[in-house]
Amino acid sequence: MNIGKEFEEYIRYIFFHILNIKDEGIEIKERHKLQGLSGEMHEFDLFYEFDKSGIKHQVGIECKNTNRPIERAEIQIFVDTLNNFRNIVGIFISKSGFQSGAKEYGKKHGLILMDNDDLPTFSQMFADRIKMVSIPEESYIGEPFWAIMEINDKNRATGSYYGTSKPFPHIPIYFSKRHAESMLEVLNKNGTAKYAVRGLPQYALRAFIITTKLMNIRIMICLKDRNTIKATDFFAF
Repeated sequence: MNIGKEFEEYIRYIFFHILNIKDEGIEIKERHKLQGLSGEMHEFDLFYEFDKSGIKHQVGIECKNTNRPIERAEIQIFVDTLNNFRNIVGIFISKSGFQSGAKEYGKKHGLILMDNDDLPTFSQMFADRIKMVSIPEESYIGEPFWAIMEINDKNRATGSYYGTSKPFPHIPIYFSKRHAESMLEVLNKNGTAKYAVRGLPQYALRAFIITTKLMNIRIMICLKDRNTIKATDFFAF
């Protein structure tokens, strides 16, 4: 494998991690060929597309692993390629950076320019992944479970789940957000810690299960039926 191909693989790995941090399933294509408006075929080192709010977004990436900063002429070639398409966002990544004229030209034409210093390290990506999947945000929806988590003064989850020792040490999770909120109301009235309900999408649920297994903590799934009248009464298994 030549150094150019190795650099492309490295960039693909980084972008795959960033784009799929929530398991979105976005595919990054290598050496992807598309026909432009003129009928001419163009090849992108890396290419991906995704839908957001019903709108398709397309991104083409040019990767350069050279011993010198990229010159304006190389940027101009990439800009000309993008101009043969409608609405493809261009990203130009150079391991050795850009000459001032190249940088100015690229920004003028809406390119995203990145050098080696702009790329995250493996440790940064790993930390981001762990944080994303293990600390659910307020906007997360349970798939299907909901949990009660400790929050700080900024209403952000600290990473600690509400647990109880009765009848044995466990962390309760709930099928219904409403049921979790009924328990939350009691906790926030009676305790000193501040809690909030957070949804567990599938990727967060997997991280939660792995964590509880490592810590040897049991999980109880809590439900309500017609016999559970009090806010703290649940049918659990």
